[in-house]
Amino acid sequence: MRANSLAVSSFLALTSLSHLNAAAEATHASNELRVCNDVREPASLDPLQAFSEKSYVILQQIHESLIRFTSDGRMEPALASSWTRTNDTTFRFFLRKDVRFHNGGSFDARAVEYNVRKYLDPKTDFPGRWFLGPLERAAVIDRHTVDLVTSVPDSIFLNRIAAFLYIVAPDYYSKENGAFGRAPIGTGPFKFERWTAGREISIARNDSYWEGGLPRLDRLTFKFMAVEEQVESFLKGNVDVLMNMPGTQTKTVIDSGMARVTKKHVFMTIGATFNNRTGPLKDKRVRQALNYATDRADLIRYDQLGNAAVIASLAMPGAPGFDPALKPYPYDPNKAKQLLAEAGFNGRVRLRALVQSEDQHTASILRRQWERVGIDLDIRWTNDIELLDDIKSFQPDLALGGCPDPMVHSFFIASIFIYSKSPYSLTHDPEFDSALEAAVAEIDPAKSEEAIRGVNRLIHRESLSLFTYQKIKTYAIRRGVSFNPSVTGMPHFFTAEISAK
Repeated sequence: MRANSLAVSSFLALTSLSHLNAAAEATHASNELRVCNDVREPASLDPLQAFSEKSYVILQQIHESLIRFTSDGRMEPALASSWTRTNDTTFRFFLRKDVRFHNGGSFDARAVEYNVRKYLDPKTDFPGRWFLGPLERAAVIDRHTVDLVTSVPDSIFLNRIAAFLYIVAPDYYSKENGAFGRAPIGTGPFKFERWTAGREISIARNDSYWEGGLPRLDRLTFKFMAVEEQVESFLKGNVDVLMNMPGTQTKTVIDSGMARVTKKHVFMTIGATFNNRTGPLKDKRVRQALNYATDRADLIRYDQLGNAAVIASLAMPGAPGFDPALKPYPYDPNKAKQLLAEAGFNGRVRLRALVQSEDQHTASILRRQWERVGIDLDIRWTNDIELLDDIKSFQPDLALGGCPDPMVHSFFIASIFIYSKSPYSLTHDPEFDSALEAAVAEIDPAKSEEAIRGVNRLIHRESLSLFTYQKIKTYAIRRGVSFNPSVTGMPHFFTAEISAK
C-alpha cells in the first residue's frame, strides 16, 4: 500500500514539476542547502552527550576536533595544524592561531585541556567515554601547544581523537550546560541558527571560519520527515540532498531530470553482540548456526534493495584489519540444523533479542530466515536513548543493530559488539579481549595491521558476532549541488556548494 501510494505521489510530482519547483524556490534562499537525513530530530547537539550517527552528521558541522577525516577516510589537520608523537604515550598538537568560537571566545590549548577534563569526568557521563580509550590527560605547553597523554601506547589514538573529541566553548559550556545541546557553540564552519522542534535544524555560515573561502554555503538546513514523504518532498523542490534514498525510487528520481543518484560504500553494517556467558549462545555451534542460517543475498535484496555487499567478518574493505582471505559464511540451512543438533537442540531453540526499532525490517527478515532452521526470536524493541539501560536490565541472548564506524578502523565495530569492557557488549571472551588490546597497543603500523587482521580472523572463526553486509548508501543530489559523501556515512558540508538550480 505504501509503495503504491508513493509511486502515485511521485508520478504526480513529476507531471507538475516546473510549477512545484517555482513555488519552492519562491521561499528558498538561493545559497541554502536543505538536507534530509532522518525521520526524527536528534536528542542533542552537545558532543559530550550525543552518541549516534544522526546526531554527529549535524554536530560535526558546528564543532571540530583537532583532526578530521576526509570523505575517503584519510586524516587531515583541523583545529591542530600539525602533530607529532613525542614518545610512546604522548602526542603533541600544534594548534591553529586566531581561531575563535562562534561566541567570540578564543580557542587555545586551555580550551583543549578543559574539554579533555570534561570528556573524562565521570560526572559528564559521555556515552562514548570508553572509546577515548587510554586518554589520561591534556598538558598545556604554551598557548598554542598541547600534549595529549595516554596511559599505554595506542596505535589508534588519532582515530579516537578525530572521531570523538569535539571541542566546545569552555566559558559558554560552563554557564549553559543544560541548554547547550539545543543551542551549541563551537568553532566549526557553520554556527547554530535555529531549531524548529520536530521539523528542522538550521545552521548558518561562520563568516570568521579559520579555513579561507569556506564554507561555500550561506545556510545548511537539516529536515526531518517520515520515510514515505522524503522522495515526494525532494521532487517538489523542498529538499536538495536525500542521504538515505529508498532504492525503489532511484528510477523515479533519475527520470525527473532534476537530480543525480550517487552511491557510496560506507563503513556501516548490521551486526550483533552475543551473550556467550549464559544461554544457548554460550555454545560456539549455536553462534555458527546463526551465521549459516543467514541468507545474506536475501537480506541484501529485501533489507537494502541490493545496496549492500556481503562481508565475512566485521571488518570492511578499505578499513584497517580487513582480510581479503576470509570467506563469508555460506547460506547453509542444513549445516545450521546439524550444528544445532550437535549442540543438543534437536527441536527448536528460542533466543531473546534486543533490537532497535529502526532495525525492525532487518530483524523481521532475519527472524523469518532463522525460523526455517528451528531458531525462534522473542524480540524486545528499544531505541538509542534506552539501549544501554535495556542491555543491562534485559540481558538478552543477543542485541542486534546497525553500526557505523566513525573511527574509520575495524577496531570500533569489533569492540562495540564484542569487547567485554564495551558498555554495548554482551560478550565475554578473554582470548578476543587480549588479542584486541595487543593489536591497539602495537604502534608499529605494519605489525598493528597484521594484529588487527588476526583479531578479525578470530571473530570469524569463533563466530563472535553476526556477519551480514557492508551498506551502500544511496544519495539523491539535486542538479547544481556539489557534495561529496563520506566513507563514514557522516559527511562534512563545508565544501558543498550550489552552482545552479
